Amino acid sequence: MKNKEMKVKAMSMAVAMSMVVGLCPSTIFAATGSQTAKDGTYTKTAHVTRTEDDSDDEWEEYDVEVSLKVEDGKFSEITVTPKEGYDEENASYFNKAYSKSKGFKTKLEGQAATEDTINSWDTVSGATRTSDAIKKAALEAIQSAPVAGETVTIDTAKLESAIAAAEKLTESDYTADSWSAMQTKLTVAKAALKAKESQSAVDTAADELNAAVKALKKAEVVKETYVLMNIPYSEFYAADQVAGADSVSSATKAKTRSTLVAGSYHVNSDGTDITGITYPVKISDASVLKNYTQITDDSKLSITVNMKGKETTTEYNGKDALFESASYSYYILSETPSYYKEATVNADGSLSFSEVKGATAQKLSDASIDFTTDTKYGDYELDVNGLPETVNTVYGVVISTKEGDNYGLRHLENIWKKKELAWSTGFVTTSHGNTLDSKNYEKMMGQTINKITYYTDNGIYEIDADQYVPVKFNGTIAAENADVESGKVNVTVEGLPDDYQAEYTVEGLEDVQVKDGVLTYKTKGAEIGKYTLKVSDKSGKYADLTTDFELTTEAVPVVFNSESAALVAAEGYAAEDVTSYVKNIESVTVDGTEYAATGKRAVKIIKEDGTIDTTVAPFKNAENGQEFKITVKATGYAKDCEFTYTLSQESEYTYAYVGLSWAEYWAAENVQAAGNTSSSDAKDSKGESDKGAFDTVTRATVNHGLHRGSFQCNAVIKAENGKEYAVEYWTDGTTAVLTDGSKITFNRGEITEESGATTKMTEYDVLGLKYVPVKVKTSDLDALKASYRVIENGSELAGGYSEKNLVSYTGLVANVTENTNGLKTATKNEDGSFSFSARVNHGSESGIKDQALKTAPTAEEAGLTVKEASGSYGEFLRVDLTGNYGDLGSNLQTVTWTYYGDDSTYTNAKATYGTKFAADNWMHKAMGIQLGLTDSLRCTLPEGTDGTGYWTITLTAFGYNDVTYKFQATEENIVKESEDKTITTTELEAAIAKAEALKEAEYTAESWASMQMELQEAKDELKNPKTQATVDEAVSHLNAAVEALVKIEEPAAVDTSSLEKVISDAAALKEADYTVDSWKALQSALTDAKSALNAKESQEKVDKATDELNAAIKALEKNGNQVGSQNGSATPTVTKKAGTTTDGSASKGTSGSKAAKTGDPANVLGLLGLAFSSLGAGVGGFAWKRKRK
Repeated sequence: MKNKEMKVKAMSMAVAMSMVVGLCPSTIFAATGSQTAKDGTYTKTAHVTRTEDDSDDEWEEYDVEVSLKVEDGKFSEITVTPKEGYDEENASYFNKAYSKSKGFKTKLEGQAATEDTINSWDTVSGATRTSDAIKKAALEAIQSAPVAGETVTIDTAKLESAIAAAEKLTESDYTADSWSAMQTKLTVAKAALKAKESQSAVDTAADELNAAVKALKKAEVVKETYVLMNIPYSEFYAADQVAGADSVSSATKAKTRSTLVAGSYHVNSDGTDITGITYPVKISDASVLKNYTQITDDSKLSITVNMKGKETTTEYNGKDALFESASYSYYILSETPSYYKEATVNADGSLSFSEVKGATAQKLSDASIDFTTDTKYGDYELDVNGLPETVNTVYGVVISTKEGDNYGLRHLENIWKKKELAWSTGFVTTSHGNTLDSKNYEKMMGQTINKITYYTDNGIYEIDADQYVPVKFNGTIAAENADVESGKVNVTVEGLPDDYQAEYTVEGLEDVQVKDGVLTYKTKGAEIGKYTLKVSDKSGKYADLTTDFELTTEAVPVVFNSESAALVAAEGYAAEDVTSYVKNIESVTVDGTEYAATGKRAVKIIKEDGTIDTTVAPFKNAENGQEFKITVKATGYAKDCEFTYTLSQESEYTYAYVGLSWAEYWAAENVQAAGNTSSSDAKDSKGESDKGAFDTVTRATVNHGLHRGSFQCNAVIKAENGKEYAVEYWTDGTTAVLTDGSKITFNRGEITEESGATTKMTEYDVLGLKYVPVKVKTSDLDALKASYRVIENGSELAGGYSEKNLVSYTGLVANVTENTNGLKTATKNEDGSFSFSARVNHGSESGIKDQALKTAPTAEEAGLTVKEASGSYGEFLRVDLTGNYGDLGSNLQTVTWTYYGDDSTYTNAKATYGTKFAADNWMHKAMGIQLGLTDSLRCTLPEGTDGTGYWTITLTAFGYNDVTYKFQATEENIVKESEDKTITTTELEAAIAKAEALKEAEYTAESWASMQMELQEAKDELKNPKTQATVDEAVSHLNAAVEALVKIEEPAAVDTSSLEKVISDAAALKEADYTVDSWKALQSALTDAKSALNAKESQEKVDKATDELNAAIKALEKNGNQVGSQNGSATPTVTKKAGTTTDGSASKGTSGSKAAKTGDPANVLGLLGLAFSSLGAGVGGFAWKRKRK
């Protein structure tokens, strides 16, 4: 009693002394009049009071708090906060007095921090009561402020007392929310005490802390509770009748403190142990927890580990902080867990734990196990297959045997990556430098595992098994390497138990026998390489013994080629011998340092193709010309391959074209929504889903639009069969060449593959640009190629489809360099992905071999026209280039729009927009380049603007210098929402009728097909007209296609009589009469002649074929076994063309003479028959020529 009384008196004296010290006389010079207040924050509260002049229901009284922040002698920030009693009906008065044009904040913020400044503010009419209260509170606040430059003593006794009282309280006595609120105010109070900014600030902090203490709510006393608790392994497994299960000692101190051992906890912060398991526990009497460490939501733990040379810091907050805490530390759960152990308090005060309750074990009938006695992690390893993927944490595993024993496993030493289980029985005693605990597992040898039980975050799982654990013993086996042709290997076997029934096998060898320490085998079919000899116990009681050996050869089938820097076949060996040798490489030693070719820490010096990988460790920092002594060791080859390699480094960077998506291309180009892939369900005025950002452009059209996308874009046709056809270019209107070199035929949505298989198009996607010049580190090139389509230098470039002004291209050769215009730099990110820099737009080279950069036409030459507002393609602003646009259009890649508003100097840009082909940019075969801006996520006008004013568009094109055009947009150019929704289709109907009245037979196939495409689009528009603008566009396109039709000319006569005669002569000859070579030449000329006769393309080609066949007949050589004409064949004659002699000279003829009869009438009739036949085949011997309409 005496002690308690003394303590109370001492505390009273301490508080009294504090008050005395706090009240020691000191002069406080408040800032009045024109005196400037000291820098700080000053806060006071006043009441907005109604008067008799105010209506009862007009507004309610309330408090206002005014806070004045003074910096450098001025009000840097003024805050007025409505407090108790305020409601939304007061808002208009409050805002007028506070923040409107005449408000307190508006007028005084930034003014001198003086009382005079505040007095100078006039109350606001219409908000007089609020103004008065604000002014009153502000004056009290400024009057509480000391004068700048004066030393002020602040009375902190009240605040110190409040803090002392708050710190005496105990968290567990109060509810979490009220305690948290009090702690927040306590933190603020301590800060105010330290700062002593002003008396006002100190008093406010004290008042608010006292209020928070007063508001604390007592916590309910809980008897029963559920916690997460750290349970030592031995106590966790005790209910499973598991003996032992000590904590794990670890020499690898990083893994024990990493997420690799999730579900466990450790006590030592140095990582030398894993103590046990963190598991849900039911506590019947919460009072027992007072003896243990509580972890709360405020608990924090930071663990830094270094694994594989990489330092990683992980933050563990709240319940996760149990990971590094004392045994029996706990965290109170807010909900009852689905599984838990029940804790019992023993007589000595310790805890014991029940079996797991609340959850029934689930049988995994589909699970299986893989069991081995050959493992580096212990004496036995059991891998579980089929554990549910939903399992994230394994708390513990128990292995049960049919003999009735249970064995508990622990993290890291026995449980690895959830599914791999291993244990030692005393033969393998260390793993990764850790001493393995075997005493609790020795009894398992000779038993049969019948069940594996998993305790996981997803519940309890049981896996049935029937796995005998063979007995291990101290036996050894060894085998020496031998020549593959010898047929025998020396073997040593020691320590086999007396009842061991030895049986020897070697996989890959036949007729294996071991006798008197020698293993023999059949040499036929035996190959060089590594083999494993296994000795097994026929009875199955004991574990196997194994050892490796090699069958070798003295020959070395490879040599080093310095020019290719690769291993190549030695003399007498083939490429497959090199492949086999490289596959068997064990290690490569470079200047005395050996590098393993396989395994966890392998460094692969020799690549699969035999070349040296200069990007790996030994060569990374080497200089060009540096020499290296290299020794290659390969399994099965008794002799090593040794050579000297001189480094000739490839360039640090590689240059190539890369196909990029729209988002990847624009990501670094400083445009609106750069890199954004968001799409939008909203439709534009044309009915297309083009209002997204830089997502894929998708179309369902089956018309000619497909051709345009292949000029410069990655264009893909998706089909019903699930395939995607990536188009490179089109050879004609229906034949597409794909990026893999194959072809498809496309006819109004139906796709036919080269195999004849057919399917139908579902959609057409324009993914992005296909030829973006890129610079990438050579070491990252393979990774880039794995994720992107990369066209390396020297490769062919192709694209497009030739139509009128647009011209496709093939056969161009890639030649990207540091100076290529538009070059981007690809950077490999930590996660393996790539990002791409902004393009370099001042390059001096085209990126195309033997082709200089082209210069785009001027705005006048290109025929730049700012279109009158129509929205025919869904745009709100459109510019067309209708002059010299063809080549620029065929190579057009991107368009950047920059908006300057009313700045006619084009100096201060308001916004910059990127675009996408098909969604914004287009080119027509006859009607120009059509560029639009769509109201979308990638293009929204700045607030307060309507699109009128000054603009630039910058075009980038393949092989071109960039070009920028300036123009001004007026109201007539901006598409606005039209009130008149009427659509007139009269002109469209007339244009369709006119086109349908034409006859296909009168026009060339190519021009007719082109017109039919436009006709179908016009019909589609007529069927579903979207706007008047889209209807009018369809009319103009169809009329232009009709105008471009090409008429077929009248037939022009082609005389084929001479050709027919020489063909007949050649056909009469016999192959047996002539040499093989001369006869073969004749047959070739004859085939060409028949083709020319059928085609009848022109008189010139017919005459040429006649001459060539005559020459072949004349060049025939008789067989060497012929004499004269004994075989009865005629001597070959040369047929004259009409009006020529046999030697080709002009015939002079003889006037008035009769022609000699030189032929049989039957032959004449035959020739006439051939002539008439050919006339029938060729429409009377006439060929058709084209004539423009």
